[in-house]
Amino acid sequence: MMHVVHLEDDGPLRDILKVALQAVAPDIRLRQFIDSDSALEYIRANGDAVDLFILDIRVPGTMDGMQLAGKIRELKCTGAIAITSAFRAPDRTLLNQLNCQWFAKPWHIMEVTEKLIPLSRRS
Repeated sequence: MMHVVHLEDDGPLRDILKVALQAVAPDIRLRQFIDSDSALEYIRANGDAVDLFILDIRVPGTMDGMQLAGKIRELKCTGAIAITSAFRAPDRTLLNQLNCQWFAKPWHIMEVTEKLIPLSRRS
């Protein structure tokens, strides 16, 4: 069973991704968060079991999505990380250092799920 953590403060985007992921992976274990602090608390307790982290950059909390990605790597979590934002892309060097994939918004949901599911299986 694939275990996914999704950090997104936009409710409709959370719902769309949830429906799309459940359509392609019905047995998915999906945990969604609207702020980085709640996500980090969950990751500290369950991060080793997470296959894929999908992180929006601009979110409420004490960290943005890129900072949370750094924390995930500090915690030695091995799951794949997908970074997403409607704003400018993060520095390519930083993405490479954190071993993250970039997905610019707006994204077509089927295209994203087609790319995210295989990404989680490489971790």
